[in-house]
Amino acid sequence: MSCEELVDVVDENNSVLKTVTRKQMRQEQLPHRASYIAYMDRQGKFLVEIRTLCKDYSPGTFDAVVGGIMQHGEDPVESAKRELLEEVGVNADSDNIEFHPLGTLKISKDKHYLFAYLYLAKGDAITVRQQSEVSGVMFIEEKEIYRLADSCNFDSVTALKEIVKRAKEQNLL
Repeated sequence: MSCEELVDVVDENNSVLKTVTRKQMRQEQLPHRASYIAYMDRQGKFLVEIRTLCKDYSPGTFDAVVGGIMQHGEDPVESAKRELLEEVGVNADSDNIEFHPLGTLKISKDKHYLFAYLYLAKGDAITVRQQSEVSGVMFIEEKEIYRLADSCNFDSVTALKEIVKRAKEQNLL
């Protein structure tokens, strides 16, 4: 995560308007794209991250999903796989990991919005957290995540609910 990494700013239709630095996108709260991956073990528990205090968005809160901002021109699937590997050390291309794209969702709060690219990953991989972004991880049941919702960042809980809904519709859960 670098303040100088480039991010695509998008319009209401998810079309790219311009490219700015991550720092500018955060400062001006510009609409962008992000990857959201619900990672689930074979016992049906979801991985929840504890965000470090140095994060530029929602420091110190829980993340109901793994994810992050898509870089300028980055392929959505590659972005999700990169985030999963970087943040928790899970290789989505590994034989013991199921990886399912589940489409996009516009997440809005107040006057701001972003486009979320949603994924479900299932497997029994040993996770290795990225210490600069993730203070810790835990595997808990879906209902427990919703009980922690006030301690989670809004977009991660919104994304998790939609991922679970779509995964059930596709008989993935």
